[in-house]
Amino acid sequence: MTKIRIINKHFRLTALSFIVYFCFDFLVYNTGFIKAYSFVGFKSFLPTVLGLNFGIYGVLGEVLAVALKAYIIKPNYRIVIMEYIIIIVMGIGIWFLWHMRSLTHRIHFRHILNYIRYILIVLFLSAVCGLISKFIVNPIAYRDIIVWNSFMSILVGIPIEIIFASLMNLEPILPPLYIDGKRIVVEDDFVYTIDNKSESLLECNEKLEQLLMREKVDMKRSFEIQNLVEEIYLRILKKIPNAVIDVRTNYDITFSVEFIYISKKYNPFKTLRDDEEADLVGLRIIKHRALLSFYDYNYGLNTVRVVY
Repeated sequence: MTKIRIINKHFRLTALSFIVYFCFDFLVYNTGFIKAYSFVGFKSFLPTVLGLNFGIYGVLGEVLAVALKAYIIKPNYRIVIMEYIIIIVMGIGIWFLWHMRSLTHRIHFRHILNYIRYILIVLFLSAVCGLISKFIVNPIAYRDIIVWNSFMSILVGIPIEIIFASLMNLEPILPPLYIDGKRIVVEDDFVYTIDNKSESLLECNEKLEQLLMREKVDMKRSFEIQNLVEEIYLRILKKIPNAVIDVRTNYDITFSVEFIYISKKYNPFKTLRDDEEADLVGLRIIKHRALLSFYDYNYGLNTVRVVY
C-alpha cells in the first residue's frame, strides 16, 4: 500500500507539471507573448521551479508536455531537442545542486545565503544550456538562452518559491542519493508519536515548546501553535479513541505540523452534528489563522497537515 501511495503522489506531480508547462508553452507559442525562441521566453522559469520542487517527476511532466506540443505543431527537431536539454539541465541540475549540501532539504529563503546559492546555481546552469545551444541550434542562440533562463528563474522563480515552497513549507521531493553515495534523509525539526494517554500529549507539548523556544518564536504564537496541536489531537481521539498519531513538525518561515494515523477515514476539519459549540470555536480559530489546511486519506492512512 505504501508503494501505491507513493506512485499516486508521483503521478499527480507529473500530471500537474505536464498541465502547467503545456498551458504556458502553448500560450507562448500561439501568442508570441514575451519570447525569443520557442524554447525560451516567459515560460523559462518553469524548468527551474518545477524541477526544484518536484524533481524528476516535474521534469518528466515537462518533457511529456513538449512531446505533445511537438506532435501538434511539428517544429524543427533541433528546437525540440534544445527545449528538452534546457528542461533536463535546469530541472535536474537545480534539484541535485540545491539538495547536495542542504541540511534540512527544505526549500526556503530565510537567509541571504539561500538567495545567493539559488542565483549562482541558476547562472551556472543557464551558462551550461547556452554553451550546448551553440552546437544544437546556432552560434548566437546562447545569449538569449542565458538571459531568459537566468532572468526569469530569478525574477519570477524566487517569488514563486517564496510563496509556493517557503510559506507553504512543503515537503520536498528529494534525489535518491547524494553525489558521494550517502542516502539523503529529511530532517524534521520534531517527530513524536502520541496516543490516548494524557502523558504522551504533555510530553509532546514540552518537546514542541523547546523547539519553538530554540527558534525564538514569540510566546503568543508558541501558545497558539501548542493549542493547534492539542485541538487536532483531541478531535481525532474523540472519534478514534485508540488512535496512535505520528506528529511531524517543521519550522522555517512558517510552522507546519502533520498528524498521521491509521484508521477508518476521519477528517478532523469536517464538522459533525454531535460537535459541541466549544469544540467548533477551536476549529474555527484554526481554520481562520491557518495559512493552509489539508486532509488526505489513502488506503487506511489519514494525513492532516496545517501550515500556520
